[in-house]
Amino acid sequence: MGELRVPDRWPFDAQEIYLSDRSKETGGWRTVSLVVALREMLKDDRFRGVATVERAEVFEGAARELTRRGLDAVALVRHGLYREVAGALIAGIAATSLASERYEGFDHESWAEVLRLPNRIPTIAGQSPSEAADAFGHVIAPLFPQIISWISTASLRDMVELRAPETIREISDNEINQFFELHTPYRWMIDYFSKTFYREWTTESLHLTHRWLQGFEGPPCSPELMDDRRIDPGTLAFEIADRAASKDDRGSHKVSLRRVSPARGKEAAALVMGSLAGEMRRHAVGLLRQGRTKEAAALFEFGVKGAPDNAELYNDWGFCLIPVEPHRALKLLIEAQALGYFFKPLNIYNQMCCLVSLGRHQAALSLAANSWDSVRACPPRCGNIWRLDGFSWALEHTKNVCREVADLAVSVATRHGRHDQVKIWSERIVALGAS
Repeated sequence: MGELRVPDRWPFDAQEIYLSDRSKETGGWRTVSLVVALREMLKDDRFRGVATVERAEVFEGAARELTRRGLDAVALVRHGLYREVAGALIAGIAATSLASERYEGFDHESWAEVLRLPNRIPTIAGQSPSEAADAFGHVIAPLFPQIISWISTASLRDMVELRAPETIREISDNEINQFFELHTPYRWMIDYFSKTFYREWTTESLHLTHRWLQGFEGPPCSPELMDDRRIDPGTLAFEIADRAASKDDRGSHKVSLRRVSPARGKEAAALVMGSLAGEMRRHAVGLLRQGRTKEAAALFEFGVKGAPDNAELYNDWGFCLIPVEPHRALKLLIEAQALGYFFKPLNIYNQMCCLVSLGRHQAALSLAANSWDSVRACPPRCGNIWRLDGFSWALEHTKNVCREVADLAVSVATRHGRHDQVKIWSERIVALGAS
């Protein structure tokens, strides 16, 4: 099939700095970077379902190189990233109902036929978000065994492009259990090689890595590949202890999808909403760009009703409301923070936007100052933000959310004649650029 061909610029942005800093080693690409590429390209809305020839070649090239190194890339996607694949498929099925627009490149008709979908999937319109979430769970939950059956045999290209098969065979409880048994070691590899922060790992991956470092657990791949990433035992142990103290068993709950019946609609809805979060975000951005702010917010209100402990959904719901209901948005963003929203700089920036809209400019500056140590400690990260444009907010994309916190602080201080604060924040921006 030829050598791995990697373009100068990867077809996604989320880990651009991470890759450029860490990926080249003796003229080659590190295992860490290749696994990041697979995960990020599956999450990239510009790639999934409508992969261009170039993107598909990069994806398959990375997969071939991982397999050559001893990691079965197909199994890595199938078992380690099954939630991302299933989430994309479910989102394609539900997109028209949830966001009133067709998921581009998704063959809805073929999937509707093979999954025997009902003619009408419940929508948000005409009922409360909680009712819609429960109804949606009733429709989608029974499809999970079929989706897992397809993922268990689909090719890498079929999973990436969401190609519908002609038929889906029945899958037994024993086969489903075997599928999830393989999820643990492969998810360990996904966390180990592609998640920068331990707080993003599943609890099982933390414990397996700790046991491996102590010599009580065999590695999920060759020890030489495991050396591609440096592990800080102290930080790892701290995260394990912190989760134990807070009784956070993140990612360790194994669900037999065959047993998620309509009678358990709320549990099914929570599982569905977790899978749909990324796709809901993609549709919401499209709606926000059309000025349909409240419709975008309704997606995440719908999601929160189905998954009331999901910090990402709270943060995104609040984000949508910043230009129109900043007081309500601030409450939602604070709730996301309390639930442990994983990327603090974005949450802080969003809260600052609300405070600025509410005329609480000193509070915005104080929030930035009190949070700055933790904000600047985070690596640069891309994201959609609201940027102050005169006296209104414009939706834009940034490559460094951490820098945006400082820039907004400078803007607020300048507008209100706080020259001392302008000087402090300007110096922090210079220091941030040098760090």
